[in-house]
Amino acid sequence: MKEYVVDASVVARFVLAEDLSDKAQELLKDFLGGMARLFAPPLVVYEVGNALWRACQRGYISPDVAKEGLRDFLRLGITFVELSEEELCDALDWSIEAKTTYYDTVYVKTAEKLGKTLLTADEKLYRRARNIVPMVHLREY
Repeated sequence: MKEYVVDASVVARFVLAEDLSDKAQELLKDFLGGMARLFAPPLVVYEVGNALWRACQRGYISPDVAKEGLRDFLRLGITFVELSEEELCDALDWSIEAKTTYYDTVYVKTAEKLGKTLLTADEKLYRRARNIVPMVHLREY
């Protein structure tokens, strides 16, 4: 069974049509079919909500579609993983060092904590973190 820590750049594509959404749908099918397990920090909920808000603001989707997308996402059953105070502080150190957003670093630290591969569609994060934790870009899924 494949096991991944997924970031918002991947799971937002479960509910929004974007570049690489076809790959995200393959992952979702594998997850729903029991062939993949997905993990994420709770932060992912807020990032997906923000992506849906942005899509509404730009007129891509209606508020009702956004709310349904959020509900669908919340019902998926992705395993949420909390980081300890020490892990959160380590994430801050690394984000400052690597000049990577703290948000992105939380996903890296979650993958590191679990010993799992981080699956992302974020090219910048992929380049910066691939030497820290095992990484797969969504285009390679």
